[in-house]
Amino acid sequence: MAISHREADEIPAKCGTYALLLSCQGPRKLRIGRLGAHPVAQGWYVYVGSAFGPGGLRARCRRHLGPLRRLRWHIDYLRPATSCQGIWLTTDWVPREHLWAETIGGMLGARTPIPRFGSSDCICPSHLFHFSSSPSFSICLIKLSCLLYFR
Repeated sequence: MAISHREADEIPAKCGTYALLLSCQGPRKLRIGRLGAHPVAQGWYVYVGSAFGPGGLRARCRRHLGPLRRLRWHIDYLRPATSCQGIWLTTDWVPREHLWAETIGGMLGARTPIPRFGSSDCICPSHLFHFSSSPSFSICLIKLSCLLYFR
């Protein structure tokens, strides 16, 4: 079942990192801002971002779940082809979106469907990952814990 805009009201208004778990029911071709036209395959997508502005995670997730008013970020172009099925998040003053992108991108079955998606302001190859089946948040947490422990 998809996450509703109303459910985003329960997300803390604190700074942190998040990942949107999105499903796409059928293949499409979308224009993604300056990245150009790209095929969007059926399956599952994970988009990683961070929220350190006013309203924190709550405001950012509400924007991602609410009606599109203005196309601002790469994810805004992908939203019409997908539905949000879940949000993984952590409240933290330390930006961890790059670590999350590295971790999720290294999970079994992950592929980078659109290079530079969501990462035009950093050196990450992408902040969007495609999976043919729903990725496991538990496995992601284990991998993140190992990376944090051994760094």
